[in-house]
Amino acid sequence: ADSQRRQHAHRARRARGPPPRRRRLAASPSPSPADTQAVAAMNNPQAGQQMELEAMADMFNKMVDQCFRKCVGEYKESDLSVGETTCVDRCVHKYWAAHQKVQDILQKQMQAGAPGGGPM
Repeated sequence: ADSQRRQHAHRARRARGPPPRRRRLAASPSPSPADTQAVAAMNNPQAGQQMELEAMADMFNKMVDQCFRKCVGEYKESDLSVGETTCVDRCVHKYWAAHQKVQDILQKQMQAGAPGGGPM
């Protein structure tokens, strides 16, 4: 009798199909440290200048690190070779151009999203 009940319940479940999927509610994202700093920068111009200076220093350090790793394999001489110098020059130029392009795009997006089309 018990096995018949289980078989009947199993057939009934198969006939109904899989159970409906439950939707998970997305948790409201908490602001990132960068978002919190950006809000603070809008309220305090001095904090905004400090953030901009830190961002530029960070970008510079990343550029130096990446270009050095790409162009200077190992120290062979006290000065860079012509090839290494050319590589570093091109790398820095490309890195800076890409950074400027991204910055311009983000600035346009911010202006388009701000009320009145002005900066945020």
